[in-house]
Amino acid sequence: MNPSTHALLAVGTYTESMADSEGQPGAGIHLLRLDLASGELSEAVVHSGPVNPTYLTSALDKLYSIREVGRDASPSLDVFALDRAAATLTPLSSLSTPGSGPCHVSVDSLRSLVLVSNYNSGEVLAYSLDPDGLPWDEPVVMTRSGSGPDSERQDGPHAHCARTSPDGHFVYLCDLGTDKVMRHPVIDGRVRTSADLTLAARPGAGPRHLDFTPSGRHLLVNNELASSLSLYRLSGDEVALVQELSTLSGEVEGNKVAALCIHPSGRFVYVSNRGEDSVFAARLDEAAGSLTRLGSWKAGGRTPRGMAVSPDGRFLLVASQDDGLIQVFRIEPDDGGLQPLETRYPIDSAVCLHFT
Repeated sequence: MNPSTHALLAVGTYTESMADSEGQPGAGIHLLRLDLASGELSEAVVHSGPVNPTYLTSALDKLYSIREVGRDASPSLDVFALDRAAATLTPLSSLSTPGSGPCHVSVDSLRSLVLVSNYNSGEVLAYSLDPDGLPWDEPVVMTRSGSGPDSERQDGPHAHCARTSPDGHFVYLCDLGTDKVMRHPVIDGRVRTSADLTLAARPGAGPRHLDFTPSGRHLLVNNELASSLSLYRLSGDEVALVQELSTLSGEVEGNKVAALCIHPSGRFVYVSNRGEDSVFAARLDEAAGSLTRLGSWKAGGRTPRGMAVSPDGRFLLVASQDDGLIQVFRIEPDDGGLQPLETRYPIDSAVCLHFT
């Protein structure tokens, strides 16, 4: 398949029924092709090996997946050889990971570290990668402690996302359970277990996911429990909160945000709302250091979870976990608005969408 006309999308799913989900169990890791002209999706392959391969990421010719299970069910980090042209996955390694409930995985821009966030037990694991992109050593473990005001969701630390800064000098992590974003230095390729900076979110906000703008000048964090989006300015070693916006169009009891997507241009930001079942969009002006609300669009199904912007910036894909579908939107190039297409691709319990 011509890579100039199609993009390869990896989809992670829950393969076991979950207590808080109304959807049918998924089949595993799906590889789909997106037609970059029409926005149509077509299935290439389904890999049904791992249990609950919910979150995925890729680097070069590797796909990394976590098994989101409890400690007794053997959580792991799985690595696959990825042939993009043929759209195939070949298992390379499966590494048992300490802790419980891994829910996020990322690889740094230097392809030297892979980070695994454990929701249940609260720590972040940092594995060094060898030249072939495989974990080769015991992980550095960034342990967390504390709690938050929400007794149900913040009874202890709950790491939900960790990423390396664009310059490779720091690991930033979101701890939903303690309302904190932490920064850990990376020195000589090793992550320090002690944080050198703590960003305190509003009590009960629940920081979930974070990402950096393409320029590296700003950090964005979506807050699951507060249904909000926070913008931080990065300047040398200084990090400052400059703005926070609600992601809701009105009062919605029990709403929880899920995914955070930054457009490749750096001009638009998207957040999915579970409860309002919508996609929130904001314009980002990095020169002014500000966010402006663009609006909200119905996600196309219940419990929108994972989202991804196509590499060319023309399409936003939104996975509704409980209704078992992926809705494709065309992104208006001038204002970042969304136009729903007829494309509604069926996949049960989709959690993560990732363009390889």
